[in-house]
Amino acid sequence: MSTTQVLQPIAHIPASVCTSLQILFSDIDDTITAGGLVTAASFAALWRLHQTGVAVVPVTGRPAGWCDHIARMWPVNAVIGENGAFYYSYDREERKMRRVSLIAAQERLEGREKLERIRRRVLQEVPGSRIAADQQFRITDLAIDFCEDVVPPLSAEKIKRICGIVEEEGATYKISSIHINCWYGSFDKVTGVRRFLADRGRDLASDEVQGSTAFIGDSPNDEPMFAALRHSIAVANIRGFLDRLNHSPAYVTEKEFAAGFSEAVDTILKKRGD
Repeated sequence: MSTTQVLQPIAHIPASVCTSLQILFSDIDDTITAGGLVTAASFAALWRLHQTGVAVVPVTGRPAGWCDHIARMWPVNAVIGENGAFYYSYDREERKMRRVSLIAAQERLEGREKLERIRRRVLQEVPGSRIAADQQFRITDLAIDFCEDVVPPLSAEKIKRICGIVEEEGATYKISSIHINCWYGSFDKVTGVRRFLADRGRDLASDEVQGSTAFIGDSPNDEPMFAALRHSIAVANIRGFLDRLNHSPAYVTEKEFAAGFSEAVDTILKKRGD
C-alpha cells in the first residue's frame, strides 16, 4: 500500500466534490456487481446518477461484445472496454454506435497472433487454468479465468506462474478480481479514459476535469485510475488488495461489492442535495 495516501471513509468526501461531479467512471465486476450479478440497488444507483445529470462511464476489462450491449442498454454515456483498448458510445437520438479503438486493426491482428502463444503455454504449463468464458467476444486481449468459473479458484502460486508466462512473452497484464487480462499495445484504463475525454475536448490532467470527475473500483487493475484521478473511490473489498497497490484510492466505502457502489452513490447524491 502507498505510504503517501490514507484511505478516508466515503462519508468524508467533501460536498463540494459531489456538487461539482460531472462524470463518474466505474469498474464493473465486484464494484457494480456482487456474486457475478448486477444488483437491483446498484442498477437503480446508475439510473439515479443518470437522472441527476451525472454521466456514468464504466471502465472495464470485459469484452467488446459485452460493451456493445452495455452502451446500448444501460443508463451510461459510454463504456471503455478491455482495459482501455476502446470505447463505445451510443447516440440514442441518432440510433448510432460510435466505436473508437486505441490501436490499429493490423496491430490488433498481430497482437491476437502473439496472444495465441500465451494461451497455449498457460493451458499446457498451468494445470487447472482456463480461458475466460467471454473470450470469444474479445477483440484485443486474452482473459485467463482464475476464479469466475474455475472451481476451486487457482492458487496464488498458479496465478503468479501465469503472470510469469505473460511477462516472458513480452505482453502487458493486469489482475482483476476474477481474471488475468493480457494484451499487446500501449494502453490501459487511464489511456482509454484520456482518449474518451480528449475526443470531447477535455484534458484528464486539467484542474477542471480533476475537479469534476471521479472513479470507483475494487482491484489492482484499477490502480492506474486511482493514481490518475484526484477523487478516487474503492468499495470495501479493495482491502484484500491494498498490499499490492502503490497508489491507493482516496476514499473507501464501508460495504463491499455492489452494496459499496450503492453506498458511494447514495453519499454523493445526498451531498449534492439530490
